[in-house]
Amino acid sequence: MRLSPNKIEFIADETVLMLEKAHGVHIQTNADLVFRVIADIFFENMQAEEAIDAEVDELLTEYKGHISAMEMDFGALRSSMKREIIKKKGFIL
Repeated sequence: MRLSPNKIEFIADETVLMLEKAHGVHIQTNADLVFRVIADIFFENMQAEEAIDAEVDELLTEYKGHISAMEMDFGALRSSMKREIIKKKGFIL
């Protein structure tokens, strides 16, 4: 999923607010630090997904001739390849 930096920061902010309001949860550090950690995790996740997308694109480019000759659906193949790479890497979308 592609998220803009503004959307990531919004989600991180909302998460901190929910944590602050949750019963049984007490943030024992600066809320800004918690916000930054949450936002950084989202950014890292997004970068990892972009790397997987680049790997899939590279494979599709490498085998483009074979894929075209077999009249395969690029979209379906891309999704399948991405799922397989994600599974191998233990990545969770």
